[in-house]
Amino acid sequence: MAEKGFVVKIFPDKLTFPIDCETRADFQAKELSILYICQNSTNQNYFFNFRPNNIDIAANPIIVEIKESKFKSYTIYEVTDKDPDNGKQRQSISYCTKEACLDLVGDYEQSIKDSITSQLRG
Repeated sequence: MAEKGFVVKIFPDKLTFPIDCETRADFQAKELSILYICQNSTNQNYFFNFRPNNIDIAANPIIVEIKESKFKSYTIYEVTDKDPDNGKQRQSISYCTKEACLDLVGDYEQSIKDSITSQLRG
């Protein structure tokens, strides 16, 4: 247990997530994905999803833009897509190693993104 949350070690680095996030893992799925459901300061949901790095996100038809950058041993993808229900654009960010990705999706605040980036040391 970390001081301000709980520690997850799937990447080369340990990441601390907010203590009140709910964990879900689907062990029956074809590929393992571990999902953490959290709430921002206005009680809207955002998600941390760990998954194998084997999905071509550019193949998704609702993707509008992908910005790729390198950060230490990680590749970071900032993805803008269009909500198929209402047409609004939304942002997500993926932190990837060669083996795994952490997708940060939903109504997250900039401080959450900054917190994850600051913990990446590898």
